[in-house]
Parts: sequence; structure tokens; C-alpha cells
Amino acid sequence: MMKNNLKKIRLLIDKLDKDIVKKLNERGELAQKIKEAKNLSVNKDIFRPEREIQILRKIKDINDGPLLDSHIQSIFREIMSSCLSLEIELKVACLGPELSYSDIALNKFFGSSVNVIFHNSISEIFDDVNRQNVDYGIVPIENSNQGSVKDTLDHLIKDDISISGETNLVIEHCLLSKSKQINHIKKVYAHEQSFLQCNDWITKNLPYASRVYVSSNSAAAKKIQTLKNSAAIASKNCSTLYKLPVLQKNIHDVIDNTTRFIIIGNKSVSSSGKDKTSMLITINNKAGSLSKLLEPLSKSGISMTKIESIPTKINNWEYMFLIDIEGHIDNKKVSNALNLIRKKSVFFKHLGSYPKSI
Repeated sequence: MMKNNLKKIRLLIDKLDKDIVKKLNERGELAQKIKEAKNLSVNKDIFRPEREIQILRKIKDINDGPLLDSHIQSIFREIMSSCLSLEIELKVACLGPELSYSDIALNKFFGSSVNVIFHNSISEIFDDVNRQNVDYGIVPIENSNQGSVKDTLDHLIKDDISISGETNLVIEHCLLSKSKQINHIKKVYAHEQSFLQCNDWITKNLPYASRVYVSSNSAAAKKIQTLKNSAAIASKNCSTLYKLPVLQKNIHDVIDNTTRFIIIGNKSVSSSGKDKTSMLITINNKAGSLSKLLEPLSKSGISMTKIESIPTKINNWEYMFLIDIEGHIDNKKVSNALNLIRKKSVFFKHLGSYPKSI
């Protein structure tokens, strides 16, 4: 009886799988029709971050289980990525090599059906976007424990780009090595930010090991493949790719270790309904100047989600402020508030309005 029931259930699953494949291909055909329609349209932008996020939010709202929201969204992220590849070859620059945290964040935002261009530095990514060699770039902007990424901030100040989106990635650092015991390790390879995030653990467990800075954690894992008495701080995924045993999991000093990544490009993004706006401002160095400057936000009921001071590097003790607020510049309330701030600022730069991460 049980065998018969199992057989029936498996037959139902087989039928569902067949239907799913059919429907996925129907979706792919519709994606191709969108491309044809776009070719005849004035607005030819095929990839629209706000539309992608709206779909993922809607999928979450209609999901009644038993599959988790995050799993359903991951599945649809890949479906949309695959369909997009039928319309256009999207090129995205990020820190490499494969399975760097930037690469993992890229897959979370774009899916795996895009053309990834790996670079060794954040500067190279911004350069590729500025030269329009790629459609988008993805760069880390801040970590929940170590704060902002200086290289990214420097380029946001000087480069003419737009923030098109954001995604958050939970970072789980592992110690990878072919050495069987931790006390055999003489060198540790990692990105500078990872050393900062794991500083207490390394100081306690590897007090005599020298630290070698590399461009990314996946580069660290790749580097130690042929080195003795060496270790890398990297993700568990790198352990599989580079065939490196995990000596210790979760070596970061703070349990909740999350990095926020931004997507950078050359195009503005329409409102998704739940958005952020980022800006850079400088003000006169007078008492109360900042609070007066930001009054239009509070009077309009606009929430500020981030404010950070950044040295201008022009005069000593002169600062620029990076500010994130809720809302989109296309919203009249937001645009009016920003216009008032712009008029009172010594310098004002709108970095972009984009969908909030899901």
C-alpha cells in the first residue's frame, strides 16, 4: 500500500515538473517578446532593477508555503536571470576571483545568468562602469561591524555614477587550510576588511602568524592552494571550489556580520514603491548648520536611515556627509526636500534613488 502511494506521489511530481518546465519556457518566450517590443520603444532599457525587485516582493506576498519566502525568491531570481539572458547579455563587474563575497552578492542580486567581469580592486570596477565597458558594477559599501569601505566612498565622491540598487549579505568567515592543525599555520591570507572582522580571533588563536593582505578572500583561498603552513579567511563555498579543508567555522568576532553592497551604473532607476535615496553634501562650518540643513527632511516626515561624515581631503577638519533617506527622488515630497537641502549646501551630489534591499 505504501509503495503504491509513493509511486502515485512521484508520478504527480513528475507531471508537475513537466508542467513547470513548459511554463518556464513560456515565460522565456514572453521575455523575448519584451525585447522585440523594447526595440520599437523609445526607452530601450531591458534590465530594470525596480521591476525585478517588485516581482520578488510580489512573489513573497503570494507565497503560502510550505517553501520559505527566501527560497521562493531565490528560485525566481534565477528564473528572471535566465529569461533576461534571452533578451540581453548583461555585463557586471565585481571583485574576483570566483566565489568572492562580492561574487556571491552579485548572484544574489542578478542571478547566475549574467556575464561577470572579475577585477582585483574597487577602483577597477568603478573605472569599468565609468568607461561603460560593463552595464553595472557591484561593490561593498559598509559592514555592520567595521563601518564603511573607504575605497568605495572615495569613488562615490569623485566619480560620476549612479547607485542602482543594494543587497545585504551575511558574511560567515572560515579558516581554510591544508594544514591539519592550527598551530602549524605561519601565514594567513585575507582581504583587509576580513582581518578587521576577525582580528580578536586571529590574535587569540594565531598570535604568531603573519598577515598577508590580498584583493579578496577568494583570491586568498586560491593563493594558498599550493602553499604549506598557510591559511586563508574565506567563505565555506571557497572550501569546495579550491578543495581546502575548513579548519574553523565562523571566526568573525561578532556573530551578526553583514556587508551591504551597492550596484553602480550610469542610468537612473524608477521608483519601486519602497526606495532609498543617497546623497553627498558639504556645509558651512558653523554651529547648528547640519541640523538646519536637514530640517526639510523632518518637516516632510522623511526618515533618514544613515548619516556619515567623511573627510574632504581638501582642508583639515572639513567634512562631507553621506546621507541615506527613505523614498525616491521622483516623489514630490522627497524632491522638494532635496531641493531645499541643495540650495543650502556648499556642495550637493545626488548619488541615486534605488529599490531597498529585500
